[in-house]
Amino acid sequence: MFALKRALKLNNNEATLMARHAGFRRVVFNFGLSLRTQMYSEGKFTDSKVINEVKKVLTNHVKKQPEFGWMNQLSSRVYQNALIDLKDAFSRYRSGKAGHPKFASRRDGQSFTVDSSNGKVLFTKRWQNP
Repeated sequence: MFALKRALKLNNNEATLMARHAGFRRVVFNFGLSLRTQMYSEGKFTDSKVINEVKKVLTNHVKKQPEFGWMNQLSSRVYQNALIDLKDAFSRYRSGKAGHPKFASRRDGQSFTVDSSNGKVLFTKRWQNP
């Protein structure tokens, strides 16, 4: 398996859209981590059940609030992959391969993953914010 690395030449609108998607991924990941931490103290739940509940809360309650209307303008694939990343982070934590998941920050580098028909495509911050 090999990978090709390509640099994207983005205009200001495209760079802004990429940054919005990276921020969307960070918000969803942090929201899911926060809810997972709260649910852990309430009882024993499997990670799959917790992720499904987080999806329900985000979809049915949070995204319908006016201040989170911007989430509906962005790709739902980013939203789904952020929760998959959270589930993978907890499975690595449970197996002892990594520490407890930490909240995502802009300082850690902005990235997001989208699914394509040929596999996954990962976008990492290599653009300048306007």
